[in-house]
Amino acid sequence: MRFLFVLVFIFCFSTSKVFAWGKLGGGVRFSPNLSFVSFKGDELTVKINEDLFRNFAMSILINGDFFVERKFKKVAFGTGIGFRRLSEQTETIVTNLIEEKSLTYVHDYGTVPMYMRLKLRKRLFIRMGMTSLVNVSNTLTTVLTDLNDGSSSTIISADEIDYNLFNFSGDIGVGYTFLSKKISMDIEPLFTKNLIGLLSGNVDANAFQSTFGVSMTIRY
Repeated sequence: MRFLFVLVFIFCFSTSKVFAWGKLGGGVRFSPNLSFVSFKGDELTVKINEDLFRNFAMSILINGDFFVERKFKKVAFGTGIGFRRLSEQTETIVTNLIEEKSLTYVHDYGTVPMYMRLKLRKRLFIRMGMTSLVNVSNTLTTVLTDLNDGSSSTIISADEIDYNLFNFSGDIGVGYTFLSKKISMDIEPLFTKNLIGLLSGNVDANAFQSTFGVSMTIRY
């Protein structure tokens, strides 16, 4: 949290005359991601969940944001607004002699990222920050498979589990600017880790989400 407040302070202060030489920029960022889940809490419950859930969901999720930033010679400070989708997926569960199923939990978040981008070399940079997340919707997808003929059906329904409304993630990426003119383009492997458990209330074990993806940025 201290790092978040420092970023807010620096970004706001950079609009003053003291930092008048900084340039204002902005752009759009999108990222295909894999969504991971880990568990913390009661040892037995954690073990059960680890056996039930895959380490990462078997689908690629597209996340993105629009941002503005204050740019200096070696560093830039930015904030924005965006969207992030996270998910967890169970292993295949045999429900009876003729049917099996798998469950996928999908969570949609509105996001407010804040970050610092530090230039390491002419085209190489590191980006660190924190993102505020607001949970806006949750869905449950159930895939049923008939063991006799291999046919399957999909049921999408509202997820009634009680989730935390707010969360924060720590974000870090190392990027490369492959086009640097009036419009710059970056490619950046990016890792994010949620700092608050997914589930609300007093639970035996909580789930913590993280993502790994390759971010593509167009900025000016």
